[in-house]
Amino acid sequence: MRRPLEQWKTRGTVAWFRLTRKLEKPDFTGAIRKGGSGVRSALIILPEGRENSRIARYFLKSIYQSGHTEIDFLMDKSLYHTFQDSLPESVKVYEEDELNWFRLPCQAMLDRILDHPYDAVVDMHPVFNLSSAYLALMSKAPMRIGFANKFSEHFFNVEIDNSKSEFLERSYLAVQKLLNL
Repeated sequence: MRRPLEQWKTRGTVAWFRLTRKLEKPDFTGAIRKGGSGVRSALIILPEGRENSRIARYFLKSIYQSGHTEIDFLMDKSLYHTFQDSLPESVKVYEEDELNWFRLPCQAMLDRILDHPYDAVVDMHPVFNLSSAYLALMSKAPMRIGFANKFSEHFFNVEIDNSKSEFLERSYLAVQKLLNL
């Protein structure tokens, strides 16, 4: 019962944002080049759910050693406990009570998570997640990356098509290459 209600709330919230012109298709005016230097600071939002923790752990280990980029990670508190001691210092955690009924982050959470500007915000949820997509939008980062779906064009200016990828790991590698990490 909860899943159809969540889908309805997401559709209604996105429709309301579009109607009130709070969402517009972002203009991406930058260029991504093979020889680029990457980003200086990034916020990577790890997907919710224990089923994603193995892939998230692999992704974390592969990029948090990057010395030239300041990388912050954001994850649900329930996922945080599955990692134990394998986390870098720059992990931000949120709890369910920091999201309102529409699953949007409250202002205090936005202020805490977006405490400084980021060059890129990456939403690693393989399926659309309204709270993390909204957080990416509110960051006003020049590069907001997420997986392509029917709502993503309003929140992200770089979309990764994972429908042709057999494994989620390949999509994560695409993000890693895109940020030059």
